[in-house]
Amino acid sequence: MEQQFKKILQKTKAQKEQKDPLFKTFEGALFSDSSWFFHFQDNPIFLSENAPTKIEKIAELKGLAPLIQVLFLGDSFDGNGEDLLGKMIGAMKLSSNEFFRFPMQESLDEVTDLAMNAEVPNGATKDLYDIIQLKRPTIVVSLGATVTNILLGKREKLSTIHGQFFEKKIGECVYNLMPIFHPDFLQINPNMKRTAWIDLQKVMERIGKI
Repeated sequence: MEQQFKKILQKTKAQKEQKDPLFKTFEGALFSDSSWFFHFQDNPIFLSENAPTKIEKIAELKGLAPLIQVLFLGDSFDGNGEDLLGKMIGAMKLSSNEFFRFPMQESLDEVTDLAMNAEVPNGATKDLYDIIQLKRPTIVVSLGATVTNILLGKREKLSTIHGQFFEKKIGECVYNLMPIFHPDFLQINPNMKRTAWIDLQKVMERIGKI
C-alpha cells in the first residue's frame, strides 16, 4: 500500500510539472479529475493536535470509524433513580448517542489467570470484547480494578494507572482504555470524587468536549 501511495504521488507531481508524457494525451488528462488524484498546494497544510491518527484513518477507510465516543464498562447501576456516574456523564456533555454503559458480570471476579483469560476468555470477558467490537468506541472507560485488569490482561494497581490512556485492540477495533475508580468506591470514599472527575476531564479533552 505504501509503495502504491508513493507511485501515485510521483505521478501527480510529474503531471503538475508537465514531465509525465501520459498527461499530455487526452486519456492522461482524464486522470486529473480522478478521485485518487492528489493536488499539491504551494502553501503547507498544518495539522491540528486533534487530527486523525494513522490508525483512525485506516479504520475510517475500512468503515470501522467509531460509532460512539465513550463506552463505560463495569457499571453496577440498576437504573433506579439518579446515580453518581450518570451525573458525571451529564457533566461531560455527552449526548445519549455518544456513550453507552455496560454492566460487569460477577464471574469476572473469578478470573485468576489474567494472561490466560486474555488468550482464552471466559464468557463474561467475551461479552466485554463483543460490546467493544459492537459499539466501536473511541474511548473505553473501565470502572474499577476488575474490568481494568481483565482488559489489560494483567494485574495493575488502579491507584497507579487510573487516568492514563492505554491503546488497545480487539479484532479490528482500536480504542483507548482509560481506567477510573468505580462509582461504588467513590460513594464510600467521596474525597476521591474529584480525582475521578479530573480523569474524566482528560476523556473530555481527548474527544473534543473541552
